[in-house]
Amino acid sequence: MDWNSFQFSSEFLFTILVRILLSCVLGGIIGIEREQSRNKPAGFRTHILVCLGSCLVMLIADFSIIAYSNQVNIDPTRIGGQVVSGIGFLGAGAIIRHGVSVKGITTAASIWVVACVGLACGIGFYTGAILVTLLIWTILMYLKSLENKIANRVKAKVLEVEGEIDKQVMIPLSNLLKELNFVVRSLDTYDIPKSTRQKIVFQLETENKDLDLAKISAKINEIEGVLKVSL
Repeated sequence: MDWNSFQFSSEFLFTILVRILLSCVLGGIIGIEREQSRNKPAGFRTHILVCLGSCLVMLIADFSIIAYSNQVNIDPTRIGGQVVSGIGFLGAGAIIRHGVSVKGITTAASIWVVACVGLACGIGFYTGAILVTLLIWTILMYLKSLENKIANRVKAKVLEVEGEIDKQVMIPLSNLLKELNFVVRSLDTYDIPKSTRQKIVFQLETENKDLDLAKISAKINEIEGVLKVSL
């Protein structure tokens, strides 16, 4: 059977239809969880399109072997590898950094893995695609509560301090936080434009669940050069 007759055969069309529809269904399952359950911007339609596009890429690679079997040697994994590396730009767009916090990493990961599901559908690896989709859905739906329980064992706080640049408030501030049994997880400093002020943002963790924020703020305000405290 030559290529022209094969591409219009019922077997060929059925194979394409099954793989494309399955990629839409599996991508949609993950997308629904991201959009409705977690209210994420990269939701239902985005995940379907990513999975569908990845499926099409593998269909192109798969059937190009048939189309050019007697003309050139083709590696079907090569074009799929470009999807795995190239999908990162879309995932990066889902990640938002606000101060010391970063949001959207889980959504970016789901976009990447749903692209891999699409590749599996496109190559005809249905068992792997379905099992991984079920695992992704389970992880996103049910492990969030476990993650929160683990995170709640350690109390997290964001501390913002504005101080005079020439007073060098960083050292006494760090010493005070250490005395109060805070662990500094991240630190950012920003110079405030057109002023002699500097903003220092700490992401802190402590196992002390009975924090007296008023007393802590008062102690920080006692440091020379500190002008404003937000905790």
